[in-house]
Amino acid sequence: MKARVCTTESTTPVSLDFRTQQIIQLADIDGHIRFIQALMGKYSFPSEQEAQLQTELKKIQDRQNEKALNMAVIGEFSSGKSSFINALLRENLLEADAIQGTTVASTLIGYSPERMFCTYGRGGKGKQTRSVENAAALAKLLAAYTSGNRKDENAQHLEVGYPSDFLQQGIRIIDTPGTNSLEQWHEDVTKEAIREQADACIILTSAEKPFPESFCRFLEDNLEDVLQTCVFVVTKIDLVPPKQQARQLEYIRKVLKEKLSVHDPLVLPYSALPVINGTGTEYIEGNRETEERILKFLQEQRIRIQLQRCMALSENAMGRLKESMEQISSQQEQRHLQLMQAVTTDLQGFVMRKKSEISLSYQENTNEKLKAIGENVDVWIRDKKIEVYEAFQKPATESGIRDFLQTKLNPLLEEKKSEILKNAGISAESSSKYLSEIQSIAEGHCRRFEADFKREYRQLELLAHDLVQEVDKSVRLDDSLMTNIQANIAIRQKVEANVKQSNRGFMGYAGAGAAAGAAIGSVVPIIGTTAGAVIGAVAGFMRFSKKSDDSSRGTAFRNQVAGDVNAVVEQYFRSLKDSVLQFFYQNAANCWMQVERVMDQYLTQYTGIVHEMRKRDQHAQEEAALKIRAIQGDISLTQQQLEQIKSVRYKISQL
Repeated sequence: MKARVCTTESTTPVSLDFRTQQIIQLADIDGHIRFIQALMGKYSFPSEQEAQLQTELKKIQDRQNEKALNMAVIGEFSSGKSSFINALLRENLLEADAIQGTTVASTLIGYSPERMFCTYGRGGKGKQTRSVENAAALAKLLAAYTSGNRKDENAQHLEVGYPSDFLQQGIRIIDTPGTNSLEQWHEDVTKEAIREQADACIILTSAEKPFPESFCRFLEDNLEDVLQTCVFVVTKIDLVPPKQQARQLEYIRKVLKEKLSVHDPLVLPYSALPVINGTGTEYIEGNRETEERILKFLQEQRIRIQLQRCMALSENAMGRLKESMEQISSQQEQRHLQLMQAVTTDLQGFVMRKKSEISLSYQENTNEKLKAIGENVDVWIRDKKIEVYEAFQKPATESGIRDFLQTKLNPLLEEKKSEILKNAGISAESSSKYLSEIQSIAEGHCRRFEADFKREYRQLELLAHDLVQEVDKSVRLDDSLMTNIQANIAIRQKVEANVKQSNRGFMGYAGAGAAAGAAIGSVVPIIGTTAGAVIGAVAGFMRFSKKSDDSSRGTAFRNQVAGDVNAVVEQYFRSLKDSVLQFFYQNAANCWMQVERVMDQYLTQYTGIVHEMRKRDQHAQEEAALKIRAIQGDISLTQQQLEQIKSVRYKISQL
């Protein structure tokens, strides 16, 4: 709990001698506070560390702004602690025979022009304040809370305002519970009061039985880190024969050095009862000297404590800065290594290898599919040829055969061709399942490449996830690239365009009529030439031979032209098969071009990403280096500040 007194009156400023003024000037606590404030204002630390640093800084600021000196008095029961405090106040305020184990956590006694009494619950809550008429009433009220007759079990902290000359110098006394209390929390509060409230600790021990084992254990276990900066007051010195007092004090110094490892203990004698009772005037001067030395020690010790706190806070802040610097360096190094590991495999080489591997697989798959298509075309052509030959056999007379050759053969061939094209799905009226199957093969290989690529460059994909969306909004690595390509220039769209283009070629001769054999040749030139020869042969035969409708003559004429008709039909369907297969081969090639485009687009996309990531990595490294240099500069300044504090502490010790 923060030290306070239940009064609004100010105390008389503590008078400072020249030596103390020198120490204050040398210490320059305010300057150190400003430096730490500026340092902490430049950086953002993790919330927990930030809160810790701010808490420590506020403690230093609060103590610096608080002019009163807090003196914690520590001692076992029966050490004369209450009598010592009463002697300082020149009033029997505290009950000397309080029952062991019942004293409240701590009592803060400060200056007030009126006698005031305050109680606080745990955590400083439930404050109650009252004014007290006279010293006797205040002593009685205080005794009620510090003995077995406590009025309020919830009162964990007491504050007393008292009009004392000693307190008016700006001194506040923190009366802690006896350390050999039966209550463990008494000792815990004693430790808290020493570390959080006290400018200096006055450790009391009786001249009759100095530093018993129980007290030494308490000091070793709980106050070892502050023992070197405590004042050790030997109470009840009047109970030791005057000639033995100096020897007893020396003995106590020896105990402190040997048992508690206090290097140069400040041991002062004090006799409380003669002062309180108005007897033993021979101790008045000695007590006054002890009080003056305690006051001077309080003044200097506060400065030492503030310097120590500034030093500890600066070291803490410097440690946080070093951690920040290491974190910045480590994070940047980790990101850099991740990037380097992600791009160790050559992108260009990887894509070229995959093109070679996938090309072989694609060729095997499409050749197998094209072979199946060719077998289907063979079946269709076989059936259509039979239908053509059956139609050729139907006319019985020569004139009927001539009419078939002149007017019906070409349309019939066109009809059968259209039926075959329809079966193949490359006519204007049908869609090709075979084209879809070839396209599916292509898309499957695209996805295979995509999977291989992402597996190979998984780390790069993770690193580039956000960057990709900045580089190219049309492609996102967390979606299938195939899907995006299909949304733009899809394989299916390319294939359909090729189908339409090829259909125009296949269907182009149909509208020209069949009057000339060259009409067939608009798609298949060989067919056109052969058909023209047949028609020419038929015309010549008709010119030099007598036309007859005799069926026997018709049979002879059929036999005469059958060889040429067969040649034309066979060549026609053979060329038709070649053209159909050529169409599918061409579309398989077009699909492969799209597969390659997918692979090239991955290469282009990721090459751009890698280039951008390298640029950003370089920029991040430069920024990290700037931050680290700035932190190093502040660490160097903080180190200089720490060296200055150490130098000041040494100079103070030499004054």
